[in-house]
Amino acid sequence: MKIQVLKNEDYQDVERLPKKGTNRATGYDVITTSEPEIVGEMYDNGTYKRIDYIQYKTNLKLAVQEVRQYSGFIYTAIDYDILAFPRSSVSKYNLVLANCIGLIDADYRGEVLLRFKYIWQPEDFKINKDSLLEGIVNNNKIYKKGDKICQLKVTRVEDVEFILVNELDSTTRGEGGFGSTDVKKGEKADIAQIQMSKMEALYNSLGGIPTPNKKYSQLVSERDTKQFNK
Repeated sequence: MKIQVLKNEDYQDVERLPKKGTNRATGYDVITTSEPEIVGEMYDNGTYKRIDYIQYKTNLKLAVQEVRQYSGFIYTAIDYDILAFPRSSVSKYNLVLANCIGLIDADYRGEVLLRFKYIWQPEDFKINKDSLLEGIVNNNKIYKKGDKICQLKVTRVEDVEFILVNELDSTTRGEGGFGSTDVKKGEKADIAQIQMSKMEALYNSLGGIPTPNKKYSQLVSERDTKQFNK
């Protein structure tokens, strides 16, 4: 597939285009074309009270080309988007990508901008003569113009349909959320017992028919069909 890049003062030839670091790498490295723009609030003495984010420009404007796929006489259009991931080098800096992963939609034609949150370190603070704590930015711990600041990964867009149902199929985990897979052995047995109770209730709703090899979802479907045909 092809991704078009708009020509400008920073992209006159292929040398500056995003590239993979190695032949088998997944991401395509992007270089910043600007010095960091620090957005926030400052004290009167020029130190930072608050940093909302640090923004970098790339002067990169992309157009992801739709892939056309034919099967017999049927034409299918396949869309792709681009994800902007932080590079592993970010661990050397006091930065974290503000939106964790940037999403560049197939129909977006603006410039790719990267915003980072600054992670304050104890060495970034000082106390002035009035005993007030002031923040400074360690310029050795942020990206500079010309640095590789992110990597792009192309992913296929899958169209999905959300549908309403009366009941979801059962799993061992069930509604267990944060930390639920860290439960102790005895607690896991309790969860298994709950699942067995649900299965027994389904057997009873189907007239007690023994169906030990069927999945919970199959039993739910049979029960709903039975109720519908009443």
